[in-house]
Amino acid sequence: MMMTRPTMSTAQINVDLRSGNDSDLVNRFPGGYWKYDIKDFVLLVNPYFPPQAFLDELKDALPRLITCYPSPNAQMVELLADVVKIPANNLVVCNGVAELLPIFLGRLGMKIAVPVPSFNPYETTALPGRLSRFILPPPDFELDVHHYAAFARANRVSGAVVISPNNPTSRMVRCEDLLSLASALRAQQQLLLLDESFIEFSEAGHRASLENHLFEFPNVIILKSLGKIYGTCGLRIGYAASANEQLINDIRAALPTWNVNTCAEFFLSKLPYLTHNAKESWARAGNDRDKLYTDLLGIDGMKVLKPDANFVFCELPPHWPNGDVIASRLLKNRRILIRHNGGKTLHNGKRYLRIASRTGDDNEFLVEALRDIAN
Repeated sequence: MMMTRPTMSTAQINVDLRSGNDSDLVNRFPGGYWKYDIKDFVLLVNPYFPPQAFLDELKDALPRLITCYPSPNAQMVELLADVVKIPANNLVVCNGVAELLPIFLGRLGMKIAVPVPSFNPYETTALPGRLSRFILPPPDFELDVHHYAAFARANRVSGAVVISPNNPTSRMVRCEDLLSLASALRAQQQLLLLDESFIEFSEAGHRASLENHLFEFPNVIILKSLGKIYGTCGLRIGYAASANEQLINDIRAALPTWNVNTCAEFFLSKLPYLTHNAKESWARAGNDRDKLYTDLLGIDGMKVLKPDANFVFCELPPHWPNGDVIASRLLKNRRILIRHNGGKTLHNGKRYLRIASRTGDDNEFLVEALRDIAN
């Protein structure tokens, strides 16, 4: 029987939530929303995981957890190996994928290619002169892997980044195309940095992951946040996986000894027993996401990409104001926070919204609010 977690309401949070002038939330770097009395459609989470039984265990263990040091990385990877079924020698546990980017792009000095629009830290963390942007063409923003491989060769980068499904477009690259890209980059002696943080929400799920081909391509590094698929972004835990053990050792050497806290370690230790709950939560989140996609398509003039992740990317109707104006109105009038794309490398970025899918009821509440704006 599936253990479900009730959707957290503001009444369940025993802190004073801010409800005053917080208009800057629309444009500032995301995070810290737990302090605000808002419905958050910005951060990308799974509302159906972890199950309540786990949260009860964590609550009981918390007094002990917060007084102890966590295990060092070398022991953390043993826990992770049990979860992802990859040998520990080929894994690094990190404090979110964002912790690894300064290592790749700074300490290891990589020159990278990034398809844009993309997850901003891949662009903002690159050192001056060591970033080449590959423009994904509208309206579909699909990645042509053959052109991308040629672009990587022409720009003589160390590695090519791919996020699949991509953030913010929510479109994934087919596994066959990724294998072709990995092969081409291997022939060019270049790395493929593949971020698969959302792949479990796709229709193919983990079957489409290049983790299943990891040892065929030593030039591939899989990057993965665990917060997105397991609804635990506050724990800050993720990993890198590669068949290249020397590269894995280099990354480990650049990390602090205790880079992941005890609450995250406790979570990792419980994950092997929660596999069934997790799979059910991804299916349920996918159903809500598909309904959100259909409802957004029903808004006159709205262009919506078919999503593969747990969020939806859409272009506003021509007669609507820009996304920052829409977002400000929703926050002021409905206490709803959405993400416009004015901060992305994207032409007319403020005409686009990335909307995180929450529960079915929350999604309907948002669509109704958007329809009101249209009227």
